[in-house]
Amino acid sequence: MQITKEMLREEIKTLKRASALHAKYSVSQYKNVLKTLDALKKEKELLEEKVKQRTLHLETEIQEKQALTHKLEKVAKYDQLTGLANRYLFLHELQLVQEEANLLEKPFSLMFIDLDGFKLVNDTYGHEVGDVLLQSVAKRLQTIVRKTDMVARLGGDEFTVILRDLEDKKKVKEIASSIIKMIKQVITIDSLKIYVGSSIGIYIYKFDENYQDVIVKADIAMYEAKKSGKGKYLFFDSYMQEHLQDTMLVKDKIKNALKEQTFVNFYQPIIGSYDLKIKGVEVLMRWRDGGTLVSPDIFIPILEEDRNLIKEVTFWQIEDTFLKMQKIHISFSLNISVKLLNDNDLIEKLQSLDKKYTIDKKRIFFEVTETSLSTNFKIASQILKEIKNMGYNLSLDDFGTGYSSLAYLREFPFDVMKIDKKFLDNVDKSSKDEKLLESIIHMAHMLDMKIVLEGIEYKEQINRFQKNTYIKYQGFYFSKPISFSKLLERYLN
Repeated sequence: MQITKEMLREEIKTLKRASALHAKYSVSQYKNVLKTLDALKKEKELLEEKVKQRTLHLETEIQEKQALTHKLEKVAKYDQLTGLANRYLFLHELQLVQEEANLLEKPFSLMFIDLDGFKLVNDTYGHEVGDVLLQSVAKRLQTIVRKTDMVARLGGDEFTVILRDLEDKKKVKEIASSIIKMIKQVITIDSLKIYVGSSIGIYIYKFDENYQDVIVKADIAMYEAKKSGKGKYLFFDSYMQEHLQDTMLVKDKIKNALKEQTFVNFYQPIIGSYDLKIKGVEVLMRWRDGGTLVSPDIFIPILEEDRNLIKEVTFWQIEDTFLKMQKIHISFSLNISVKLLNDNDLIEKLQSLDKKYTIDKKRIFFEVTETSLSTNFKIASQILKEIKNMGYNLSLDDFGTGYSSLAYLREFPFDVMKIDKKFLDNVDKSSKDEKLLESIIHMAHMLDMKIVLEGIEYKEQINRFQKNTYIKYQGFYFSKPISFSKLLERYLN
């Protein structure tokens, strides 16, 4: 086939049209590609922003979780009031220190600290003042111990100090003395000046002991320090544990005695100086254990340590007295423990007995000692005034053995003052003692208070006061405490 010029021109035209069409679509495709790339870029940027935001969110979540974990850890390990280690962290640290001591053969010491008079502050001024007081004590403790030691608050007013790698008794004593000295310094809260003390039990660790035994022994030593007068420190000794075991045994027996009704009241006559006849009695508790009368010196201190026990026994004694006083027309004096001057339980008991019995309340005298008043002056004052308003009488026992006798005479509505025997012992040998006794009696008379002279043992002690209508006697010269049957026999005769 012969190709003509015309055919070539047509072919060229066709190629040009194809080229133009290809170019047109290529540009369009290129533009589409650019659009796609631009969309992909924007999508990438959006995705990157989302990833960035998510990363920031995750980082914030992680930080918040870390902060919450730290906060929970702090709550779990530290006392929220004082910032000291709490019981959990203390026990954990004590185990670590014990393991370290066993491994390195380096003993340590543990102090168990209890505040003296903290409950009185709480009851008198409220828990807010008590909390500030605890915070102040915590700061003082931290300034005394070494950086390697741990101070912890176990709860209430109980603190512990772990003295790491320290068994030198002399150094431990120095730290304990510093703690006692610093805590008893005045703590000013707003305008209040607060005073508390501290009792400290100390145990120096012996190897291969259970850490719980370490705590128990330091606690026992603290208990003995508090019982022996407060404001002191004592190192644990094995006799303390034996004594505590004996005490717990007696306490268990006392609880059974309440159930089995083996407590019994005895009565020491109070004699009128005018006619030397029985005018009343002091009700004194005794305990029959297996047929034997247990000395009150043994069981009364144990009763006093447990508020529930002393309350239950005292309430029994009061009700028994209400029954007995219907058989004999004399007055009855009942001793009230300081433990019962802290709340309204005694008032509520008397109110319930008032509905149950019809008695002459003027024949009941509730006796309190100066010491019991000094431990809780404000609340004790309210309770005693309420008892007085109910129609009962009040006696101040062991006058002159405390430090604020005149203040008590002014603040409390006492009807009777019982003068301690130490004022009578040398009255015939010392003119000073004689003048002092006469001054006390004159003061009581001016305040319209009756007098009971305690501890009368010799006839010479009563000669100077005989035929005095407002003075009565009590003591072995007239009678030891006797059973109710013997009292009836003696009174009727």
